[in-house]
Amino acid sequence: MLENKVSAEKQIMEARMLEFGNGKEKYASTEAFGDKGSILIAMSSMGIPVPPGFVLNVSVCEDYFKNSRQLPEDLPELLRKGILFLENVTGKIFGGSPPLIVSIRSGAAASMPGSMETLLNVGFSRDAVRSLIARTGNPSFTWDSYRRLIEGFGRVVFSQDSSLYQSMLNSAIEAAGVLEEKELDYMELRELAGNYERLFFEESRRTFPEDIYEQLELAVRAVLDSWMSPRAKEYRKVHNIKGIRGTAVTVQAMVFGNMSMNSGAGIYFTRNPWTGEKLPVVDFRFEAQGEDVVSGSRARTLGIELKTSLPDIYKELEKIGDKLEFHFKDMQDIEFTVEEEKLYILQSRSGKRSSLAALRIAVDLEKEGLISSSEALEKLEGIDLNSISVQKIKTDKPSLAKGDSASTGVAVGKIAFSSEKAKSYASDTEEAVILVRETPSPDDISGIHVSAGLLTSRGARTAHAAVVARQMGKVCIVNCQELKLDPGGRKCSIGGKEFLEGDVISLDGASGKVYEGKVEVTFEKPIELLEVVDVWKRESPA
Repeated sequence: MLENKVSAEKQIMEARMLEFGNGKEKYASTEAFGDKGSILIAMSSMGIPVPPGFVLNVSVCEDYFKNSRQLPEDLPELLRKGILFLENVTGKIFGGSPPLIVSIRSGAAASMPGSMETLLNVGFSRDAVRSLIARTGNPSFTWDSYRRLIEGFGRVVFSQDSSLYQSMLNSAIEAAGVLEEKELDYMELRELAGNYERLFFEESRRTFPEDIYEQLELAVRAVLDSWMSPRAKEYRKVHNIKGIRGTAVTVQAMVFGNMSMNSGAGIYFTRNPWTGEKLPVVDFRFEAQGEDVVSGSRARTLGIELKTSLPDIYKELEKIGDKLEFHFKDMQDIEFTVEEEKLYILQSRSGKRSSLAALRIAVDLEKEGLISSSEALEKLEGIDLNSISVQKIKTDKPSLAKGDSASTGVAVGKIAFSSEKAKSYASDTEEAVILVRETPSPDDISGIHVSAGLLTSRGARTAHAAVVARQMGKVCIVNCQELKLDPGGRKCSIGGKEFLEGDVISLDGASGKVYEGKVEVTFEKPIELLEVVDVWKRESPA
């Protein structure tokens, strides 16, 4: 029996592709199918509502780079086999009617939020648009999804400047006299999609690919390429990630958070990732796709809106969060989509957390009986417990502005408007740096790494870059709407007061408030939590 089990596990490890979503899931190792792929397969086996999909083995990525970025010879057949599986499970047709639309996602053995690429809505074409409008009677959703694909393809596959598409979108929003894209009507979205097609042609000197299998192959290639992108390399360097073979690629049937007013996308942390309290933290946007929440380009998103408007969905999300915590024995970071009042889980992983949160979560998980004291100590490996403190600002001066706290603590430092300037200040002076940006972006990983804090005028608490800042132990405040940047003039205004690059400000991560100049900071040790850990260490076998 043991030999049979070992043989079966070896076959799965060596499989070039695994499918999930048909009720016949198998065990999948993280090493072979990545953190994301293996967890999707596990969740599907647990009965969690996961859209069906298939995962390409990390060996596909290895072969790709060994052969000078030539796609493996068996990849087209693997993709066709996987698509056929999805067609059978969903009853939809890739390139046919009703159209099957898919997402293409990266996923290495170690979680690397925001550092590699994702492509949504692959499989859309003019024909698919017409078919979907006829079947759904919803032209706004359909044109919105199509124009999103064109922009994603331009940026990820053809390295086009995303600001060109954003400028077109902003012009359309301004011309329509609305606040955001979800308020555009289908005529305006159709015109916007046409403008995107023309921009795509101007930038790439080719028309947008109508062949959906060409789309699929190009998307997979772009995701594989992102494993060796400067951003991914920097993330691995900063976090000392070594010995990872490459990225798996997950192809999954799309569910649409932008389909209707009762649809949306969000992130659900089962516990507070910056304080460790056993209280969920939820960011959610109605009529949105997942990238709207995690990209950092959108403003504040509130979980209370989901809880109030769709209470049954919220309760289901809480139950799933509890189930996943119990299964994985850790706080979970869950990506989800609601499509017409139906909940789908797209990803779950052990959530990135501050050092203080790591301490509190380890103590609580042990108290709750989810893990042993020795397992709790393992979760604290690599954390300097003596450096953990609750920092508070002690000042009578009024704050300049307030944003959304994405990581606690206090940061005092010189303003830098770019990662390059932050690194320059950090190397040339002994004074700390505050990186001030419009949006929290994974492109700023190197700047965040050398800074004491991150302040942005836009973005949500669960944006990938905010997650990274929190994991690094940096103070982070996002969506500070009273922050106005003028990077060209090397200045900004906060609450109406002008600051030049190099001026000093202070961030209070607990309240989300921003102060002028230096402030006094008090430090308080989490004595009770540290005493629990000391007991574990004394009782631990030598």
